[in-house]
Amino acid sequence: MQVTFGDRAHRRLNLSPVRLDHGGPSSRLQEWGQALLDAFAETGFPTAPPEARHEIIEEAFDAIARPYREIIETPLEARLRDRTAEAVLNELLLAAEEKGKSGDVAQYLVGAKFALRFNRDIPVDPANKSDRTSHRDTAPRLGDFEIENAVIEVAVGTPDDKHLQQVAEILENSAAEVWLLTRADRVATWQNELNKMDGVDSKRVVVTSVAAFVGQNVTELGEFSAKRKAEQLRALFALYNDRWVAQVGTPGIRIVVK
Repeated sequence: MQVTFGDRAHRRLNLSPVRLDHGGPSSRLQEWGQALLDAFAETGFPTAPPEARHEIIEEAFDAIARPYREIIETPLEARLRDRTAEAVLNELLLAAEEKGKSGDVAQYLVGAKFALRFNRDIPVDPANKSDRTSHRDTAPRLGDFEIENAVIEVAVGTPDDKHLQQVAEILENSAAEVWLLTRADRVATWQNELNKMDGVDSKRVVVTSVAAFVGQNVTELGEFSAKRKAEQLRALFALYNDRWVAQVGTPGIRIVVK
């Protein structure tokens, strides 16, 4: 039901269809379903003629669409003053999480960091493009990014079997080292889970936060100057906006500097 409703809402707002790359959505129907039915009952919907019902539904869609559009189209704000690069990025990821887009934002920031750091084109792929073992993918990637002898995987959620098994398979089937990037407050949890896994050589795995991974390079490229660090952050966000967000993102994850 929520998928059908979501698809209709997206069409009304001229947005891309609801994506179901990894699992189904959690509607929490028990928390709001009865309230919605009660609200419709108060409008006289059950006994209203077809024309009146259509008008009630249209008004409901409009009421829902207004805050929804604001959430999905309002860009993320980066505040640079009196903050380290790492703090700026952590704040952005927390804001993105409120929109349910922290994974996308994290992956695209990492891609922009590589483009900035190495001054070369980095393939632009949507977050959670597909499972690595998809039969439709003739050349599956080992992780989100492959740079020389390293595979970089972005996983901002809590440890899950899919990513843990992915790390194990990369180590078993390649000579690459693995960089697993997550949220700052989940680094220790991921590390502990990997340490408990049989066949995972911890000497070939680096677990760190997205903010630290990206922020350190930004600070170093800025030569530890506050002014030049801000310039590098702006350059990072320009790459992020003009490449990843423009190609595979949505307006609500653009980053503007305040």
